[in-house]
Amino acid sequence: MGQLSVPVICGLSGGLAIPALQVVELLRALPEEWEEWAGRPDSGLDPETTGTLAGLVRQLADQIDLACIEIASDEE
Repeated sequence: MGQLSVPVICGLSGGLAIPALQVVELLRALPEEWEEWAGRPDSGLDPETTGTLAGLVRQLADQIDLACIEIASDEE
């Protein structure tokens, strides 16, 4: 399993935020790991179920990407 460094930013209100790019990278990395684990004969994971969950997480990453593109386009 690889390492992913995610910067955490403290907002003006004291809340924490994570840059969208890092969130999307994380959401894309997780399904890859799951599918790799599901491919191992001793994992006990159902490849079909794992694939379905991986697809849903990838869709979420795509939605975040599209929302960020829309926001960036509106700002121009």
